[in-house]
Amino acid sequence: MTPFANRLRVRVALGLEWSVAGVLGVAGALKLLDPARFATEIAGFRLTAGWVAGGLAVYLPWLELVVAAGLCVVGTRAVAKPMAVGLLTAFSLALASAWARGIDVRCGCFGGAPTGSLAAGLVRNAALLCALLAAARLRSVGPDSAQSSINESGSQQPSERA
Repeated sequence: MTPFANRLRVRVALGLEWSVAGVLGVAGALKLLDPARFATEIAGFRLTAGWVAGGLAVYLPWLELVVAAGLCVVGTRAVAKPMAVGLLTAFSLALASAWARGIDVRCGCFGGAPTGSLAAGLVRNAALLCALLAAARLRSVGPDSAQSSINESGSQQPSERA
């Protein structure tokens, strides 16, 4: 693979990761604006006790913000990516559960902002999971992927520059 193709591949992967980070960051920030409302939305899924919903409403937005930041920082991506996958999977399972049980509940994904139907939330989460999967695949392709001269930020390592 050419150096240009390597840089492009890594930069596209970085763009996908940052896109997911942006969505998680906005979602977390908007939920922080009204934790009581978010607790009510969590309770509406009927998956937890009320006190658990209150705790989730306080801590989940911060976790989303930390994971979002982790996806943007080179040294923390290896930890943040599986955490993002875990969050999106858990959110998707909660949405699918409510949808399957016929519960009419607001998603709560972006605080008080309108987010559409539960099905739309599932599609959005699937797209975000696919973006993370595509980014991982882009970072792993090529015969020199393990020993690439391109670092995670998409630039050549200093020792490789001519």
